[in-house]
Amino acid sequence: GVALLDGVVIAPQQGIAYVMRPGGGIDAVNLASGAVRWRSKSAAKPLALAGDRLVAQADSRGANSLNLVVLDPRNGAARDSVRIPLPEGVVATVVDTPAASFRVRADAAASKVVVSWEATKSAGPLQGHLPAENEGPESASKALAPSVFSGGAVVDLAAASPTVKAMPEGADSGARARAALAELETPLVASVEGRQWLSADERHVLVSEQVHGTGFTLNQHRWTVYERESGARLGSVLAMVSAMPFVVVGSTLYHVAPAHGLVQKGRFVQQPAALRAVNLKTGRESWKSSVRETDFRGPFPP
Repeated sequence: GVALLDGVVIAPQQGIAYVMRPGGGIDAVNLASGAVRWRSKSAAKPLALAGDRLVAQADSRGANSLNLVVLDPRNGAARDSVRIPLPEGVVATVVDTPAASFRVRADAAASKVVVSWEATKSAGPLQGHLPAENEGPESASKALAPSVFSGGAVVDLAAASPTVKAMPEGADSGARARAALAELETPLVASVEGRQWLSADERHVLVSEQVHGTGFTLNQHRWTVYERESGARLGSVLAMVSAMPFVVVGSTLYHVAPAHGLVQKGRFVQQPAALRAVNLKTGRESWKSSVRETDFRGPFPP
């Protein structure tokens, strides 16, 4: 499986995308049609495929533990559960809150899954920022700096019941952003204009250029996708942003479109984040499926 963003795992061989549902739970979406094959409320965020198991994060039931659920990727049934201890006061939230965030990453190798996490917690009371009052000495700014915790564990799924071991000595335990979108310093596709980005599975190259036209248009960028190995051009699509994590299966581009707002018939309409399937031959959207966002976007305390 290929992890695009928080809560989106693409499994090309199975023909499935596992995504966080906006209302909670996980949807298994058919890559070809966009139809939902199954829904599970046993977990909230898909993390990784490990053989014939889907490892997912469950909604937090309090502080001091990260709860994982092992699902059957064929039907969403819960097969096992895993509890990873966390430091005192750390809450493994699925989505961010105004005061804290929690990021978890799972990397599978055979029957073992390396789970790494990073938590950020506000150091003081929540309030707005008043430059004239809050931009004080360096000591004051340090006092307001958030606390950051990180850790990890190795989950072995080979046994009848999953076992949890501490992260090996010297291993990187910080759940930093997965390199699902890597901009290339040295272009792989020669003789083309625009910035170049590598796909999440490193098999395709996206060349992004801004579209210059008259008037306002929502899609201000053009993405052109090439095969990395052969350099063959697969097609182009219009997009809102310069680049997003993506993967290509056959002639279809899969990526998550960010949440945005539109004025339609005089009314402001909010569009949620969504996993999109776009036909590279025609440039047309085949289907889209709403995705639960993990970033906190308000309201903020006064």
